[in-house]
This record gives sequence, structure tokens and C-alpha cells, in this order.
Amino acid sequence: MDKLFGIPMDQLLLVLVSLFLIGVIVMAVMAFRNRVAFRLGIRNIPRRKTQTALIVLGLMLATLLFSASFATGDTLTVSIRQQALGDIGEMDEAVRSKQVDETGRHRYFDQDLTNTVRSATAGAEEVEAVVPAVQERVPVLAVGSSLSEPGLTMLGLPAEGPGIGRFETASGTAAGPASETAAEANSGTALHLDGLTGRQTYLSAGAAEALEAEVGTELQVFLGSQPKSFTVAGIYQGGGHPAGPLSMVVRLDTAQELLGQPQRINRIMISNQGDVLEGVRHTETVVNLLEPALGEAGLEVDPIKQDTLDIADEAGAGFSTIFLLFAQFSVAAGILLIFLIFVMLAAERKHELGIARAVGAQRGHVVRMFTFEGSVYAVAAATIGSLLGVAIGYTMVFVLRRAFSQMSQGPNGLDLTFAFSWQSVVIAFTLGIVLTFIVVVLSSWRVSRLNIVRAVRDIPEPPTQERTWRTLVTGIILPILGVLLTFGGIQSAQAGLFTLGVSLVLIGLPLLVRRFGLPERAAFTLAGVALLIWWLLPSSVMEPLISDMEQGIEMFFISGVMLVLGGVWVVIYNSEFLLALIVAIFGRLKGAPPVLKTAVNYPMQSRFRTGMTLAMFSLVVFTLVVMSFIIASMTQVFSNVEAMSGGFEVRASASPLNPVQDIRAEVAAPAGSGSQAGSESGETIDPESFQAVGTISAATVNVRPAASEIPPEQMTVQGADEEYLENVGYGFALRAPGYDSDREVWRALQEEPGTVVVAYSLVPSRNNNSMGEPQPPFQLQGFYAEDEVLPHVQISVSHPETGATEDLTVIGVLEPMAIYAGNIMTSQSSLTRIVGRPVPPQLFWFDLAEEANADETAKTLERRFLANGMQAADTAQEIRDFSATSTMVTDLLQGFMALGLVVGIAALGVVAARSVVERRQEIGLMRAIGFQKGMVQNSFLVESSFIALLGILIGAGLGFALSPQIIDAMSDQIAGMTYHVPWKPILLIVGVAYGAALLTTIIPARQAARVHPADALRYE
Repeated sequence: MDKLFGIPMDQLLLVLVSLFLIGVIVMAVMAFRNRVAFRLGIRNIPRRKTQTALIVLGLMLATLLFSASFATGDTLTVSIRQQALGDIGEMDEAVRSKQVDETGRHRYFDQDLTNTVRSATAGAEEVEAVVPAVQERVPVLAVGSSLSEPGLTMLGLPAEGPGIGRFETASGTAAGPASETAAEANSGTALHLDGLTGRQTYLSAGAAEALEAEVGTELQVFLGSQPKSFTVAGIYQGGGHPAGPLSMVVRLDTAQELLGQPQRINRIMISNQGDVLEGVRHTETVVNLLEPALGEAGLEVDPIKQDTLDIADEAGAGFSTIFLLFAQFSVAAGILLIFLIFVMLAAERKHELGIARAVGAQRGHVVRMFTFEGSVYAVAAATIGSLLGVAIGYTMVFVLRRAFSQMSQGPNGLDLTFAFSWQSVVIAFTLGIVLTFIVVVLSSWRVSRLNIVRAVRDIPEPPTQERTWRTLVTGIILPILGVLLTFGGIQSAQAGLFTLGVSLVLIGLPLLVRRFGLPERAAFTLAGVALLIWWLLPSSVMEPLISDMEQGIEMFFISGVMLVLGGVWVVIYNSEFLLALIVAIFGRLKGAPPVLKTAVNYPMQSRFRTGMTLAMFSLVVFTLVVMSFIIASMTQVFSNVEAMSGGFEVRASASPLNPVQDIRAEVAAPAGSGSQAGSESGETIDPESFQAVGTISAATVNVRPAASEIPPEQMTVQGADEEYLENVGYGFALRAPGYDSDREVWRALQEEPGTVVVAYSLVPSRNNNSMGEPQPPFQLQGFYAEDEVLPHVQISVSHPETGATEDLTVIGVLEPMAIYAGNIMTSQSSLTRIVGRPVPPQLFWFDLAEEANADETAKTLERRFLANGMQAADTAQEIRDFSATSTMVTDLLQGFMALGLVVGIAALGVVAARSVVERRQEIGLMRAIGFQKGMVQNSFLVESSFIALLGILIGAGLGFALSPQIIDAMSDQIAGMTYHVPWKPILLIVGVAYGAALLTTIIPARQAARVHPADALRYE
């Protein structure tokens, strides 16, 4: 990865390492100057090994999440890089014509222009080879096996002169002598083009496997009405060549003859000095050398390898960003745990700290002691977390490999190879330790605020005074800050700032009134209820307030934190009612009242501690429950195959080199006639199996918003025929005035020249929930996808060759789930007028009769139209595969977030372990007045169960309450999305969380039960 959240990784690494080293130096100087404080701070670490282990376990979670996210992103980056480099090998740049034909393919140009490129790079040490080439995708049939590949890459290279990479056989890697014949080369380790005759070819290992071909196999290559026969003279497997995994290589003159392009080529390949990866370092220099010379020749240079690596890096960084965004709930829970740990450590050592203060230690010494101890915990946790995160990342990659394998089959599929960089591990380590260290210092400052007399005598702190200057300052600052954020959100049209500002006002006002006499319970209850009401307002009420504001994924995080905060306050400050309810329900059980009252009463006496524990559990459970609702609703959307496919069961595409001019006539014609002459498939298709056959032409043109100053972008405009427009079932998110139904918009495309519909991605949205998806070249301005009516909008389209420009009127914005519709669609007649000539159809859509089988029909179409390079697919199966992959990835994301439960579980373990020490005398009194061992153990287990269940119920309840609003908001963008309760995942979440919490507290509960009364009462 090169960037994270838009920050270059090198810069981020430098900043984090600098902060880490500064912290180490400061701590070292402090330890040298305060040796006593350092020894007092670290001496407690080995005293209680179980507690230390739990502390490290909780502190390491943030680092683990960072490391696992980076490892997953690194894997995706490396895998995409490997796949891309396997396609282009040692080719670093490609020179091509500036002109493109109506299908978007770059035109051929004179082979002699290769000398222009060689002259421009003459004497440049950065350039290793300049090679003219012809590259096309062609349909191929293996005669012996009757297997075919409709889109094999045919690469024509010169037989003499410098080459790019080597065509190595599976037996070795060394290059053979240039004088070897084809047969001799095949028996060695390298294949050479000067050994090929006009009708011989080398075949890639992937293509040979797909076609079940071997040396000597006859291949038929379809270009035109009659196939051309070739013999496989060798099979290559590697070598850094630019042919790709599904390819065949022929002599350049043979390819030119085959394509009817004598002495003409469609690209010039350039290889820089260095290996497959190192050569890209010279790309900028080579491009600067070539651009002045190529402009006059009508050519352009494409930095193909640099662009490919950039795309791979962006994909990896995007994937890491997604996981880190959703991990922020767990990180927030981890921060709460750090505070809780040090508050509990301070409570445990209260007597010790009081004596230290009594003999002269200052508050600064106490802060240093806890900072020293916390720093050791932080270093240990960051070290373990960063390394363990790599292992978690490996597990995540294993799941992703299974997910991607369902969509990517064959040699062109993405094969994930686990990888991680030490740079990412160091960033995860330093990021985790810096975050932990900051929280440690803040929490150490808080615990240093103790009363010496009360600490020495181990007397509980009195209730917080309501009328202090701190409460006054807090009560004033929060509303003011809230008002500023509210107005800032209104001015910038940012819903996140607006809702957060209102939340701070709702929190601050009750706290301000508390300063002037409002009881604490009433103040926090009022603030909590206000937060719950504000964030759970119905969509009909909330929508008018934020309808004109932009909303991003930050809304999910803000809403979760505020809802959990409000819910915990309401519960914690009204615990008496909760205790009375529990006793009323379970109090009739034999021996239950004393156990229940003891178990519930103690946590509620330590509201800060219990509240933080509840918040940790609730945050994570809330996220998991909401994600379960979203996954369940998205699964329902993907189950509506007909809506996503537009009502067509089979889609197909044909090669532009040999297009199907009239698909209906070809289907009705006998096999072997028309464009199928020469095909030996003998396939026949019953025309009655098709209810409708739609065709789409496509042309690459320059597009930009009308009257805009932005430079035009090359985009593909699709032209649909009348039958497609009459039968397509896609709906529209927005329609222009005058069109009362979706069907009227589709009809208008055919009847009204100069009209187009555009994809949802070309329109800005206020709900900016982008998860790393590729962004379109531009977006239309002046309206939003959430508006009710589409205003008058036009796009300017210009032909890349003639320069003729036409403004087209946008009359509809397609719904987001129109995944097959493309970016811009118009009628075929309009496309013909734009291009200036008819464009052969390349895409075909088949609406099948009820008795027809989509998968069999797709295979039959491929065999029947092999000469046209037709590739057909069952749309329902494609959508199911995509749905399965999407579900597996979201399940992985949900599992990744579930790591946050470790925080809550660790917190319960720390609380339970601390309770045994803190309540030792209390346990002795309980045993002395008649409590049996089992009752003491049950009391501690019920206490942990109470906290865990309460946190789970708060999180799950808030998730249930907020999910309808989230689903309702998403349904505005995703047609067919409905509310659905995923009972099984939610029950699984609750069961696992509760079971793990009990397992963590069993040991402390048993320790409490084994406390002897006499020893406990003598304990000081």
C-alpha cells in the first residue's frame, strides 16, 4: 500500500516512528531522573501474572486490528500486482494511436513509426527494448478436443531483433540460442519466434489447459468468415513476457496478414532497464522523452505498468481503509478499556499511593509511576498485537480467497497470495503504541487525583460534588461547542457535524442545570433520554432536517457512540429500579435474594467502572447487530435476480473483429450458415426459446457535462435497440419532468433523439457511503440523487476523430442496482448519429421462455457463435456468485469487528479479578454470616452475567431500534431493500458474547469462593 486515508505510508511511518522515538527518549530520561518512581511503577507488573495477561490482552486489540487490516490490504495489493504483472511482464510503457474506432479500440498505424520511438530513446540508458507488436483478442478452437476459448489474446511479435521477456517452458528458465528451431526450442527451456513458420504458434500453459492442447495440436483461429489453421509448436509458462496467461504468440508478419494490416501495428512495447518491477522507476523519464516526438506522429504513450501498480495500491489501501473504518468501534471500546484498567489499578493501590503521597510524593510522581507501568504494558501489547494481527490477517485472506474463487475462475481469476510488509507491521506497532500511550498518560493524570487521608485509611471517595467549577466549565463548554458544530454543519451541509452538535447541546444543557441544583440522576437521565430520542427519531421527522446535507459512513459511528452513551446513562443512573425488577422476578427462587442483591448492588455502586464496561460491550454488540440487519437486507436484494438483471436471463458479447450483424437472423438460420460459415459446432438454437432478444452497440466518445470547463473524458456510450428498450426492467432513481413512469423513459430513448439515461454513480449523493469503489470520471452537478425530480441536465458528447459535438439531454438516472446498464445509454439511432455511421452490436441480451435453461443456452450460444468470439453467461448465476462473495466478505468484516468483544470480555475478566482482591474482607463477612462457597461463587458469576447481559441487551436493543432507519435510508438508494430481522446471527452473537464472558469470570469466581473467612477478616 502507498496511502492510508489519503496519507502516504512513508510519511505516516516517519511521523509515527518519530513520535515513538520521542516518547522512548522522554520516558528514558524520566526513568533515569526518577529511578524510584520507575521501579515502583514496573514492580507491580510481575506480581499478578493473570491480571497482567488480561491487561495486555485488552490493550493489544487496537494494534491487532491495525495490523490485520494492513496485512489484508498488503495481500490484495500484492495479489493484484502479481496478476497485472503476469499480464504485461517486462513491458513498462506502450505507444499507441491517439485515434480510436467506434468500439473504443486504438487504430492501427505504420510500423515504420517504431523508428521514431527508437530515435527518441536513442542513447537513453533507461530503455532496454522497443518492440513493434499487434495484439488482439480472437476466438480459438482446438480441433482435437473441440474445446474453444472465445477471447484468447493473440500477440504478434517480430521474429528478429530485441524482445521483451522470454517465453519459457515449464522445464527451466535459461534462454536458448537464437538459432534454435521451434522443435529444438520446445525441447529445451526457451521458445524463440524465429523458429516459427507462418502457420505455427506458441501457446500459453493456461490456454493449453483450457483447450486440452499440446505440441502438434491444430488450432482454428476465427477472424472473418473462414477460420485460419495453426499448429501448436510449443507451450510457454513464464518468463516476464507481455502475452498474458490466456494467449498465443505468432510472428508479427503472420498476425498482420491474418488481420489484413500489412506493415501496420497497433502498439509499440517498451521495456525499461531492470526486472519486472524495477523498470517502472524509469517510466517518468521515458514518457518525458517520448511525448515531444509522438505528438506530431499522432501517437501517445501509455504508462501501462505504472497505472496498473497504482490501481493495485489503491485497491489494497481501500480495502484496509474499509476494515479500519469499521474497526473504529472496537478501537473506541479499547480506549475505554485502557481508562478502566488504570482506574482499577489506582483503586487497587489506593492505600499504597496514599502512603506514598503522605511521605512526600507529588501528583507528578504518581503520574510517572502509572505512565512507566502503562508504557511497559503498551510496548508488550503493541508487540504482540502487531504480530498476532498478521496471523489474523492470514485467516482473513484465507476466507477472502474462498470468496474471490467463486467469482474468478480460470487463469484470469484473482489468486490471493498472502503477503505483508514490515513497513505495515511497524506502522501498526507504532500507531497502536502511540494511541495507547496517549490514553495511558491521560488516565494516569486522572488516577493521580486522590485524597491522601482517604487513600491511607482506604475510605471510599465521597460522591462527586455537583457544584464545582469543573461541572460549571463542562456545562458551559459543551453547549457552546455543540452550537458551533451545529451551525458549522448547516453552513457546510454536513449531517455528521450537525447531528453531533445537537447531541453535545443535549448533553451539555442538563449538566449545566445540574451545576445549579438539578440532581445527578435527573441530569444524566435527562441527557441520556434526549440522546436516545434525538438519534431514534423516525425518518419522516429526521429526513427534512438533514435532507439537504451530505452524509457519510461517519454517521454510523457517531450514532452508535451517542446511542450507547445515552442508553448506558439511563441504565446506570436508574439502577435501583432495575435491581427491584430483577429481585421481583427471580426473588422467589430458593437462596436467590441474597445472591441477587449482592451481585447487582456492588456493580451499581461503582458507576464509572460499570458504565465503561457496559459501554464496551454495548458498542461492539450494537455494531454487530446493525451489520446483521444490513447483511440480511442486502441478501434479500440479491435474491431478486430479475430486478438486478433487468429481466434478461442470458447476456452475451461478441468480438468487434467479427461482429454479429443480425443476431435474430443468425439464431433462426441453420447452423453453419451466415457468419457461422466454417464453424464445426453444428449447434442449432430454437428461436422459440427466446421471448426477446435485445442488442446494444457501444462507442467510445469524449464526454463532459454541458457548459462545463472540465476536460472531456473518454467514456463508453451504449446504444440499445428497440427490443431491448421495450423489455428491460430497470427502474430509475430520478426522472425528468414529463415522464410519469419508468416505462415512459425507456420509450422516450427510442422515440426522442438526443436523450440519454445515466448511471447512479454519475450523480452526486448526499449519502456518501463509499467503501473504496472505483470513482467515475466525473459527476453531474446542480442536483443530488436523493432529489425528487431530475432538473434539466445535458452532457456534451464529441467524436474523438471528427470533433463533432452534440449536447444530449439526461432524462433519467438509473437505480443503483442496474449493474449491467453501463454509465450512459441511449438508442442505437442516436448513437449512429453521434458516431456518424452504424456501430455493430457487441452486447446481446436474451429473455428466455419459461422452459429454456439459461446455463445451457449460454453454452450453446458460445458454441454456435464461436467464430464471432461470443462469450455468454447465465445472469442469475453471476448474480448469485456475486451475492455469495459479497456475503462472505461482509461476514468476514462482521467477524473482524467481533474482535472487539475481546475488549469487553477482557474488561469483565479484569473487573472480576479486581473484585476478588477489593472485596476480600466483604467475602469474609459473607462467609462468616452463612454464605456457602457455592453462594459466593454464584454471586460473582451472577454479577458478571448481569453486566454482560445488560451490555448485550443495551447494544442489541439499540441495534434493533436504529436498524429500521438505516434500512429505510439505504432503500432510497437500493431498490427492493426491505427490513428483515436476522434472528439466527443475532442469537449467535448474543450466545457467543455471553458464553465467552462467563468463561472469563469463572476463575475469579472460584478464587472468591475459596477465600477462608478467618484469613479474609485479618486481611489488610
